[in-house]
Amino acid sequence: MRYIKVIFLIALFFFSMLFFIQNTELISTTISLKLDIFGNTFATPNIPVYLLILLAFVLGALFTLIYLISDRMKLSKQVKEYRQKISELEKELTSLRNIPLNDNDYVAPNTTEGS
Repeated sequence: MRYIKVIFLIALFFFSMLFFIQNTELISTTISLKLDIFGNTFATPNIPVYLLILLAFVLGALFTLIYLISDRMKLSKQVKEYRQKISELEKELTSLRNIPLNDNDYVAPNTTEGS
């Protein structure tokens, strides 16, 4: 599985570099983003397209990282609870195994069913 991930990352890097090399003219152009809300207009200075692509990638990676860390924390908390429950159940099982059996407390099964 590790080798598949490495091969996938190398292929992703290769195709992204190929994209940037073949579209250098297009991605080096600058654009200005504008937002018009209730008559107020907000505009950014001229930004190259490659910077927007890079920022989108970085923001996506950060959001994914935050999601994965929170999911990991949730799962480790759940594992801790399950381990505690297993420990309690093992203690209960051990205590039940150590209960002495008396012949007086034992009830024999009924063997006269067929008569």
